[in-house]
Amino acid sequence: MATTSYMSKLTFLLGLCLTLLFLTGCMKDNPEALPENLEWNPQLAFPLGEEAFGMNGQSGFDASFLELDTISGLPIWTSHHEVVMEGRIDFDLSSISDNLDKLNRVLFRVNNSNQFPHTMYSQGYFRDQGGTILDSMFRDGPVETPAAEITNQGSIIVTGKAQHDALIEGDRLTGLFNAQSILYRSSFVVASPDTSLIPAYPSYQFLVDSGLMLDLSFEN
Repeated sequence: MATTSYMSKLTFLLGLCLTLLFLTGCMKDNPEALPENLEWNPQLAFPLGEEAFGMNGQSGFDASFLELDTISGLPIWTSHHEVVMEGRIDFDLSSISDNLDKLNRVLFRVNNSNQFPHTMYSQGYFRDQGGTILDSMFRDGPVETPAAEITNQGSIIVTGKAQHDALIEGDRLTGLFNAQSILYRSSFVVASPDTSLIPAYPSYQFLVDSGLMLDLSFEN
């Protein structure tokens, strides 16, 4: 019986690895803080993918906001309070549907890289096949990524970087079982942008690289 249980576990893990290894990203490093009863296991840490946002239609940004305002002579977006960009990453736990009862927790890691000269605020939303939001990734609200350092000519000196972990467990796991994608939405507040930098804004990007770790339990 022990051999059968071991082989079942091994077969499941191999299948899971084959399903997820083709994706890009990384989360092998130990998170800064974990619950005391959760042991970090990089062998069950997998990439989800990377998404790049910018001031373009593919990122949900209204390209007409790049047009110049007839009164101020500045792009229309500069008169808005907030600039919002977003992108979608596929997410589906159906490959382990036969073992969902063994799933205790899921730890998400998100690495952000910000080229914009503003602090970026980001949130992830788990959505079902119809696009309905089931839950948010960061329970305490959007997380921050610091602004990039930019020269007076608009060139990037240093990108702003941040790493955030989100632990999903308990009743919140139900939303993950029904999710088909993660919508990442990021924004920055428009507060008197440096007019000399404005022409460079359409070339800047905000990058999201995400992965997850599964906490699974099997009977001996």
